[in-house]
Amino acid sequence: MFRLTTSGLAAHGEAPALVSQTGSLSYATLAARAEDVARALRKNGILPGAAVALVSSGRGFDEAVALCGVLAAGAVAVPLDAAAPPQRLASILKSRGCRALVCDEGAQVLASAALDALRALDPEDALLRVVLDDQGTLSIPTAPSAPGHELALRDVSVACILHTSGSTGTPKPVPITWEGLDAFLGFWTSRIRLSAKDRVLRAAELVFDLAWFDHLATLRAGAALLIPGRRELASGRALKDAVKALRPTVIYAVPSLFMRLGAALSPGESLDSTLRAVLFAGEVFPPKELLAFAERCPAAELFNLYGPTETNVCTYHAIVRKDLDGIRETPIGVACPYSPCELLGEDGSIVDGPGLGELYVTGVTTLGGGPFPTRDRVERGADGLFYFRGRIDRMLKIRGYRVEPGEIEAALHKHPAVEQSAVLDVADARLGKVLHAFVAMKKEDPRPTTTDRDLRMYLATVLPPYMVPEKVFLLEDLPRTTTGKIDYVALAARQAS
Repeated sequence: MFRLTTSGLAAHGEAPALVSQTGSLSYATLAARAEDVARALRKNGILPGAAVALVSSGRGFDEAVALCGVLAAGAVAVPLDAAAPPQRLASILKSRGCRALVCDEGAQVLASAALDALRALDPEDALLRVVLDDQGTLSIPTAPSAPGHELALRDVSVACILHTSGSTGTPKPVPITWEGLDAFLGFWTSRIRLSAKDRVLRAAELVFDLAWFDHLATLRAGAALLIPGRRELASGRALKDAVKALRPTVIYAVPSLFMRLGAALSPGESLDSTLRAVLFAGEVFPPKELLAFAERCPAAELFNLYGPTETNVCTYHAIVRKDLDGIRETPIGVACPYSPCELLGEDGSIVDGPGLGELYVTGVTTLGGGPFPTRDRVERGADGLFYFRGRIDRMLKIRGYRVEPGEIEAALHKHPAVEQSAVLDVADARLGKVLHAFVAMKKEDPRPTTTDRDLRMYLATVLPPYMVPEKVFLLEDLPRTTTGKIDYVALAARQAS
């Protein structure tokens, strides 16, 4: 079973492991710097199976070095969002029992603020801090871990813990096992014929499961991981320039990234023919936009991947170009061999053959082995393929991130001027989908001058950026159904009109 080790990295010698527009790092150097991180953790009592957080503000070579070092030490990686508020990071550090944090120099202020917030939750809490420069070299001597804390051996079968949005306002942990990663990476490495000759663009943030393919599949194959900065991914023009400079052969990203990239190309301009595999997941790729992008990468195989974080990728569809007409939807396809899928009807019975039901997933990549209820309504067509038919509950996908509107509503309700709120997703021509919040203010507002901008600024202090609504509408009252519940249908109709 695959596990990342520094000896495995070093076996690829001087081949390029990490590549940016300004430099590169060989596998031998990556292995040496990752071993420095692993040694610093072990030296300070971090045992295999212990939870170690990592965060990078600059997303340089340091992040890949940190990840490799944490995994090589046998620890469980807990990636943190560099754009999230310190209080949210402290909550994750506390709930996961993290005893060490690996960060880059640019994240020092954020790390200190998160540790201050952590100590506010528990004055006895302290973390070992390992700091790297943007090239992944240890730049600051590690601070010794706090005395009195037992860094106990934990489950060494877990590689990392990711977090998804939770309706209670608390991020939900999703442990990802080495066994599950081995099955996932093994299948997809074979399916797209990933080899040491490839150049894989790292697009997603490490808190997003897509990024684990970027890192581990690439490093497992001895390929080159191409690392554009966050600024290079922020706009279509900068993304186009980065892709042209780095010349990836494989890109795995959310559809909105490909839409930005395609829109930045000049009329008649195509992407380099070296791009041979495009994988997208995380949200629906509108048929018209998919056709337009496919025309810009004529040499690439296209794959639609589906699966919540709790199952990793569980179904996929290899797109047949002649079927793209800009109108017909793209199937989510068939079950991956490591993740058997079934449809269950409303009565709980298995739907055999064509029909509609909730998708349930089992297998080694699935949380607890399954069966896991995805809460997605899926139809099996007469062609035997699965088609996504929407959410059963209110979970949304915004820029590829899973967002529980209830978490945003819970945050709004903590504001002293807010009586009640409702959050919806709204179609946006530029971004695909955005969030809108509708807020009923308290009749005796303790802050009568509270504005929509004030509420957005408040949310930015407690939620990551992708969960902050694009617009906040202040209303006297929220519409109600006959049972007295908030009428989300009426709110959606209000926006549509």
